[in-house]
Amino acid sequence: MDKEYILLELINENKLLSQRQLSEKTGFSLGSINVLIKKMVKEGFIKIENIPANRVVYMITPKGMVEKVNKTYKYIKHHYTYINNTKEKIKKLFIRVLSEYNKVFIILGQDEISSLIKSSIEELDIDEKFIHFGEDEKHDIRGVFIVTNHEDYEKYKTLGYETINILEEL
Repeated sequence: MDKEYILLELINENKLLSQRQLSEKTGFSLGSINVLIKKMVKEGFIKIENIPANRVVYMITPKGMVEKVNKTYKYIKHHYTYINNTKEKIKKLFIRVLSEYNKVFIILGQDEISSLIKSSIEELDIDEKFIHFGEDEKHDIRGVFIVTNHEDYEKYKTLGYETINILEEL
């Protein structure tokens, strides 16, 4: 994610954070924080106000708020495009796999990639007799297991089934 956006977000949440605290929260070096703050002050995204006890307060300017919104938009647009491209790759993979096998067993977890896979397949509107989600005890039909992790890949390969790790295919 964009370092300036991260700082803008943290400063927006708590304008009393010191550069050291910003460094600890972001994992960026103290020097990087210093350079970024100076850059953002120069660009007019934040301003610095001195307060007693040799402390400073960082405040996001209206220009900084606009920049934060623009960065958010770019981030969302980039990731939305990436997700759509990934879904298209998943669909193409399933169309290819279904042309080679009578039955596909899909082993999914409870994670984001599993949700993306399930959503992609549902968009294909394929007859349910060809695809089964979750483990199925009747594996005597020619088919393939599609998995999302190395452990399941090894498990089904060891049992003698044709197995595809979808993350390696994408």
